[in-house]
Amino acid sequence: MTNFPYKQVHLVGIKGVAMTALAQLLRDYDVQVTGSDLTNNFVTKSALDKLDLVIQTSFAEPLPGGTDCIIYTAAHQSINNMQVQAALAAGIPIFSHAEALGMFFDQKNGVAVCGVGGKSTTTAMITWILEKLEQHPSYAVGVGSILGLENTGKFSPEGTTFVAEADEYVTDPTEQNPKLRVARFSYLHPSITVCTNILHDHPDVYAEESDTLAVFNTFFAQMKNPSTLIINSQSLAAVSAPVEHILTYGTRPEDTFRLRENLTVKDKQATTTLEYQGTAYSLVLGVPGFFNMLNATAAIAACVSLGLSIEDSIAAIRTFASTQRRFENKGLVHGVQYYDDYAHHPAEITATIVAAKEWEPNKRIVFAFQ
Repeated sequence: MTNFPYKQVHLVGIKGVAMTALAQLLRDYDVQVTGSDLTNNFVTKSALDKLDLVIQTSFAEPLPGGTDCIIYTAAHQSINNMQVQAALAAGIPIFSHAEALGMFFDQKNGVAVCGVGGKSTTTAMITWILEKLEQHPSYAVGVGSILGLENTGKFSPEGTTFVAEADEYVTDPTEQNPKLRVARFSYLHPSITVCTNILHDHPDVYAEESDTLAVFNTFFAQMKNPSTLIINSQSLAAVSAPVEHILTYGTRPEDTFRLRENLTVKDKQATTTLEYQGTAYSLVLGVPGFFNMLNATAAIAACVSLGLSIEDSIAAIRTFASTQRRFENKGLVHGVQYYDDYAHHPAEITATIVAAKEWEPNKRIVFAFQ
């Protein structure tokens, strides 16, 4: 393992979901890890407690002795964070989270999952299938936890595949010059990319929809050959980059992986029909919503592209139990069933409302938006 030569790494902003996944991965890579963040408890508390790390609660604290590398998050002033600046002054190498992830991702056959909405769940679904089929994947998923899996980040020496969530947001949101902003996923060079959709998001850094389209197509253009793009057919028209193979998924008859719009829900199981190469398969999930059927279809398509059978992939995804804050069942309190969901884009919120009504029919549903 020579691609990442550092032995004692300090993570600035360690409590974020992406940084926690990276901390788990670094431990697998035999790297000593420390970190710093705010005093608040985050959704990653349980995962970080298991790692038993030294975590500083002020960025004003000196760097731990022996630190030979700093990795920082886009939050907490990014490169202008006090500890990052201290590392620069001391000549200690610094990397953004995106850069560091790319160093590990590019060691394997990379599967990147991008898009506005669904990328965390789809990344987790691909990881789930590969784990259940004993493919020993490496992965980094930006969620607090994946129900049924021990970690959200892992580096597996024996496996050949790395699955990662690929974020279009920028590494340094404090950078005022749009020409100098670098998209986080630009450090990944996958051979397979899944794109759940392309919508205008992050107007703080992408002022126009055309800016969003440009950054996604730049990412598609940097894929390793032979390259495969698996894209929701609703966004196919947005693709202008040269890609060797394009597979579509959706509800159109011409889609490579076609979902029939015949979703039924019974006893907290959703069922629909998936068609591939002239054969119809029953696709069953224990998570709600047609959008999750689309996510599962994208995950299955990725696994088929990796050489796994569609039958085995469908069987494995049936036991997927979701991730933290993705329509997560929080339990029954005084006769009220609570769910927690991260949806924040208007399209995501709409899809979650539809799913809730399907999942809990004949019940009064109240939404509290934070």
